[in-house]
Amino acid sequence: MRLIALALVLAVVARGGAGTPPPPVTSATPIPGAVLVTRANDRGTVQARVGETIQVALGTEFEWRVDAPDGAVLVPAAQRSPTGRGTQAVFTAAAPGTSTITATGTVICPSGQACIMIAILFTTTVVVSPR
Repeated sequence: MRLIALALVLAVVARGGAGTPPPPVTSATPIPGAVLVTRANDRGTVQARVGETIQVALGTEFEWRVDAPDGAVLVPAAQRSPTGRGTQAVFTAAAPGTSTITATGTVICPSGQACIMIAILFTTTVVVSPR
């Protein structure tokens, strides 16, 4: 029974809480001309064209770990532009197709203090079309 209750709590937290999710906060500097992916794109779809830069800026409220996408449609950007805090990854749309960006955010705990350990999940689909 405890596992079911824990699963329900984690599901609510992963969806942003029971009510309206807080507005995404990002302090990242947008890369000129880049497709900006933020928490507002969670469980959604963004469009890009081959050659465009995809900036993943999920904010600073959580410690984010972005999983590497497929490596064919989206590849790590060769050179990362200065983006400031709040940007977790920068990719280049390398080929037409569909790729998924996933990330896990965990609570940032001050050193030496007790902290609740929860994780939120982020996922968005990137559809890349030819130039």
